[in-house]
Amino acid sequence: MAHAYRTSAPVDAPAAVVWQVLSDVERMPAWTRSMTRVSILDGTRLAVGSRVEIEQPGLPRATWEVDGLTEGRGFSWSSSTPGVRTGAAHLIAPVPGEDCETCEVTLVVAQSGMLAGLTNLALGSRMRELVDTELAGLVAESERIVREKD
Repeated sequence: MAHAYRTSAPVDAPAAVVWQVLSDVERMPAWTRSMTRVSILDGTRLAVGSRVEIEQPGLPRATWEVDGLTEGRGFSWSSSTPGVRTGAAHLIAPVPGEDCETCEVTLVVAQSGMLAGLTNLALGSRMRELVDTELAGLVAESERIVREKD
């Protein structure tokens, strides 16, 4: 059985600005308390196949592998431990009918595998809190950049 959490928020910033913030994953700890350390292990830029080591408060250190990336629109990555596969997606979408100055960001985390239910029971609320914190930080940092350009 898979367990998933999805949350979205509008951002008063162009998708290009949000992508600039989001895709520079090693800077995540500077704008969100949900990440303690993020290091790309393969190369210097996020790319399909890149491995990224992440430390988050209250969770074990994990290595994530980027399994999808659309420049300017988002990326997905996954991490596995015995009995649990966790996947996460970071999606940016312009708001239809807007003047390209706003967009919507969606974050999704899903777990599957034999121990997904137990993991969700033990860590699910903490993971949801971290995702919400990441989203709030991404919105705030993107909007801060836009305000500073004005």
